[in-house]
Parts: sequence; C-alpha cells; structure tokens
Amino acid sequence: MHASPLSAIAVVALLVFAGCTGLSGTGGNGPSPDEFPNASAIDQSVFDTHATALANTSFTLSTEKTRKDRVLRPSEKNFTYMNDTGRFLVEPGASQYLGHTTGYFSGNRSIYSNGSTEYALSRTENESVVNPTRAPVFNESGERYLWRGWFNNDSGSQLAFAAIDATYEREGVETFQGVPVMRYEATGVDALSDSLAGGENASSWYEEFSATLLLDEDGVIRHYEYEFVWADYHTRRITKAYTLSDVGSTDVEKPDWAANTTVGS
Repeated sequence: MHASPLSAIAVVALLVFAGCTGLSGTGGNGPSPDEFPNASAIDQSVFDTHATALANTSFTLSTEKTRKDRVLRPSEKNFTYMNDTGRFLVEPGASQYLGHTTGYFSGNRSIYSNGSTEYALSRTENESVVNPTRAPVFNESGERYLWRGWFNNDSGSQLAFAAIDATYEREGVETFQGVPVMRYEATGVDALSDSLAGGENASSWYEEFSATLLLDEDGVIRHYEYEFVWADYHTRRITKAYTLSDVGSTDVEKPDWAANTTVGS
C-alpha cells in the first residue's frame, strides 16, 4: 500500500514547519536550555545583568500595578481597587527618555528628558501644567532598572526583592514576542524566603504567591510579574507586571508639550 501524494506533501510541510518554529530540545534550531541560567541562579543579580545588557540599547517598558485592599470601616464595599499603568520609552544612546503614567499611585503624568533637563506634564480635570523638574525619567542603576521608572515613584521594593529572591523552577524554552526565552516560575508561599517575614514562616503573612520571569539569551528580562496575597492584612492583594518591547528599535522624540517650555518658566 502506497501513501497518497497529498499525504506525503502534508508530512513534508509539517517537517518544514516544525524546523522553522521549533526550539532546541524539540528538534528546532533555537537555543539550548543549557544556554540559560539554572533556576538556582535567579536572584537580584539578574537585574544587574539586565541593566548591563541594555546600557546602550533602546527599548520600551510597560508596567502595570494592581492593589486590592480590604475596607475596614463600615461600607457597602468589602474591597477597594487601585490600578496604575506606565509606559517608558528609553533611548540611552541619544540621552532621551519619555515616560507616561496614569492611575491611583502615579497620577496622570508625563516626564521627558533630553539628558540635561527634565520636563514634567501634570494633568488634572481642569488643566495641564508643564514645568522643568529634577526627577529623572528612568533609573538606570542595577536592581531598580526594571522596577522603577521615576526615583519618586512607589516601587514596592520590599516585595520586588522578596519576589526575585524566591525559589524558582525552569519551565522550558518558549518564544515571547518573537524572541526565545526561558520561563522561570516560583509558585506558592513555600517558595518565599522566611527572612521576608522577619524569621517567621512566610505563610504566617501570605496566603498565596506566584512569580514569572522570562529571560532571553543575553540576560535581558523580557517579562517579569509577581503577585502577593496577604493572609490577614489591610492590603489583600498586589500584582505587578513589567513587559519589555521594541528592544533596539525605540525612538524617543521631544513631545510638543515640552518643546515650548524653557528652563525657569
């Protein structure tokens, strides 16, 4: 019995398709898992590696933060929700930076820097005000490189340290925004260090915890997110996420609202 020509073509097509999209370990031409750090190497040092890799490379960073609080006073609501988003365009080679934030924590604000002067645009329901400011748009120092855009922005650094110092597991190579990455995940309160809770078991403070880190071959963090759920506290849940995009292709231009502003105005 002979296979039909159509079946043979289908098999060849599948093999070609698999060769084009598969990653190492699955018969493809992508990177081997051995080219990525072991799970035990995931700690605060990954942010220093990330910062070094992007020192002269443009990129866009999108951030999201959500907080859910219990309402302790008598109210029709059991919880309140606070959301915040940010988008930072970073072009170190041209010394240009542009950040936009909106939400409960940061307000409706934009900051632009040309390397020598920073301009801030604050918006309210009634007006928009532009002033020179000393607040940098983006913090390029090691561990804060990904966590925080502005120095004066609430970074929740204690949670950020706790999340990256958790115990991670490697979940395999995948593609994120067209780039091969290794997925690292930390799941459950047991993954947290007990030092986070002052020496007590972390479960005495937290009910749930999870974190995901997507790391590319160059040590660049393409995506990082974590979530803490408190067992018995005013704050019930905090979720933060950071996503990198347009690496090497982000262009920053001075916005119109900053173009007509002079220092001292």
